[in-house]
Amino acid sequence: MDMIYTETPMTTTEKTLVELVQELPPALHAEVRDFVEFLIAKQQRNQEQPAEAGSWPEGFVDQMAGSITDPTFVRPPQGVPEARLPLE
Repeated sequence: MDMIYTETPMTTTEKTLVELVQELPPALHAEVRDFVEFLIAKQQRNQEQPAEAGSWPEGFVDQMAGSITDPTFVRPPQGVPEARLPLE
């Protein structure tokens, strides 16, 4: 039996990034741009000062402190800390 070959649509690995983005609704273009800008900034931070294995990158804690801007986010009460023996 002879095989009949038909033209198949291009897979995503064969399309350029621009072609893929153009297939998205225009409302999502800004989201793609934001993500790409995030990745670029992340790469630049990692190149400037790579973190040591098992440690936080320099300035990470200061950068993250107060970063939750969602007004509906509320930290529940944490309770009373347990009493611990002093370190020797």
